[in-house]
Amino acid sequence: MATKCRKVDVECRIFQDTWTEKYFFIQHFGTPTCLICHSSVSVNKEVNIRRHYETRHPKFNEISGQARKHEVHNLKWGLENQSLMSKKKSVESERNTCASYAVSKLIAENMKPFNDGDFVKECLMAVVDILCPEIKISFSNVSLSERTVARRIEEMSVDVKKSLKDYCQHFQFFSIALDESTDTKNTAQLAVFVRGVNSAFDTVEELVQLVPMKGTTTGADILEALLKCTTDMELDLSKLVCVATDGAPAMVGEKKGVVALLQNHMEGLGINHKIEKMHCLIHQEALCAKSSNLKDVMDVVVRAVNMILSQGLNHRQFQQLLSEAEAQYGDLLYFCDVRWLNRGAMLERVYALREEIATFLEGKNVNASEFRDPKWLSNLAFLVDLTAHFNNFNLQLQGRNQLVHEMCGHIVVFETKLHLWECQLEKSCYAHFPKLKETQPTDTNTFVTVIRDLKTEFSSRFADIRSHTSEFRLFATPFDMDIDNVPENVQMELIEMQCSDVLRSKFKATDISLPEFYKKYLLETGMYTNLVDHAKKMTSMFGSTYMCEQLFSKMKYTKSKLRNRLTDAHLDGILYLASSSLSPNIERLSSEEQHQVSH
Repeated sequence: MATKCRKVDVECRIFQDTWTEKYFFIQHFGTPTCLICHSSVSVNKEVNIRRHYETRHPKFNEISGQARKHEVHNLKWGLENQSLMSKKKSVESERNTCASYAVSKLIAENMKPFNDGDFVKECLMAVVDILCPEIKISFSNVSLSERTVARRIEEMSVDVKKSLKDYCQHFQFFSIALDESTDTKNTAQLAVFVRGVNSAFDTVEELVQLVPMKGTTTGADILEALLKCTTDMELDLSKLVCVATDGAPAMVGEKKGVVALLQNHMEGLGINHKIEKMHCLIHQEALCAKSSNLKDVMDVVVRAVNMILSQGLNHRQFQQLLSEAEAQYGDLLYFCDVRWLNRGAMLERVYALREEIATFLEGKNVNASEFRDPKWLSNLAFLVDLTAHFNNFNLQLQGRNQLVHEMCGHIVVFETKLHLWECQLEKSCYAHFPKLKETQPTDTNTFVTVIRDLKTEFSSRFADIRSHTSEFRLFATPFDMDIDNVPENVQMELIEMQCSDVLRSKFKATDISLPEFYKKYLLETGMYTNLVDHAKKMTSMFGSTYMCEQLFSKMKYTKSKLRNRLTDAHLDGILYLASSSLSPNIERLSSEEQHQVSH
């Protein structure tokens, strides 16, 4: 027996235009919708629509003719207008959410407390009340409560971490920078940074995580935290080139240091290439600078400064003295041994205010004979000039995305300067020591000895970085390399490169950086694979832990005594946004939110 085909149009399963005037129904977004109560009917059948009309709205049977058509038109307009208003409110709510994310991002980047969001909103409302009160309601709907700001920052930090994870999965070479410091709650915080280069020669240098170390901070503890970070970011340890540390025993110990333990861990995984161990060049420079201290000078200076600044009355009287004398500076600075540039700044002020300091100490019946002794003042002037040179050197080594060969070049330049100063001081030439020249010293033996000791210190401390000189030169000056002195796997490519006049002219151009040259003119040709890989490896190497030190400065500011209850997760989220060059996708995050009006 043949089966009857069910015809949809016969069963009235297709919406009929006649139902609009007959039952006050229209097809709205594919669904039969009542114009009167805006209810919808699930099944598109006349019997269902008629039942709804007759049971819910029987009084509309009294309307007929032209009046019925007019009523249908009015109800249609009302429904369409309601839809438009609903859509407009949805767009406005999404914009308000985007604005909330944007302000929260600024709060995190500037490391401000979460409850500053309420204050920012008060400021916005005060401005709107005066300048444009007609849009006051739009600003009032932006949610910036403390909990909202905290949640927004957490979501944005997670989004940035996802973006970084995508980069990490495609690194061809990468290096890690590690350093550890203690916050205001005595929690050891391990900063882990990564710098990686992918196959397209794109370089990324970002914070991986700020890891709280609740217990001990031995090499094994740090390795455990580091391996968790690499696992979370899906970093392939076989592509690890270098680990830069601050040189602490827990980091570089021969057997129990984290680098040695990491090397053993990789060998256990069948990864046999050697990790380059880099002692932060800035730390080594600071250690060299400490060796240049003239102890008799520093002891007197620190004692005088502490005597003036540590007692409130003395401090106020000294400031008054400087104000009356219209001195160059209005106050002194405390000496802090761990701050790289502090020694030079402190000594410069002491030298500039030497007369005022001597007068003040004598007025307090404190021995100030050194500040009247020409020989001691010459030693002070020499130390001021020398620390100024060291500060300039230190600033050259600072900064993000520093290439290690450039930092090595700064070291070579400073060593050359030391040799020049030694020769000039032996001849009583003070061309590069202006403060010392003012004092007109009679004996330069002390100064020459200090410079010689510095040369010895530089020679011993930077010996490890000199072992990579040939690799740095191949990367930085490939056209000047002797073919016989480069690895065999790059010799043929280097010959091709050195014989190309076009590449030579592009290399000498001043409008392109070294990584850009390799990316634009060597990578894209596909002819210099080994040279490009070597360049990627050199680009990925860290020369210092500057990023870690910068992060710790931000950490001290963020988790201060007034915010010492800040959780580790919130601290990590704030510092992630404050230090990252990657931006969260605010539009996507906003679209995923359930928009609510602020209250």
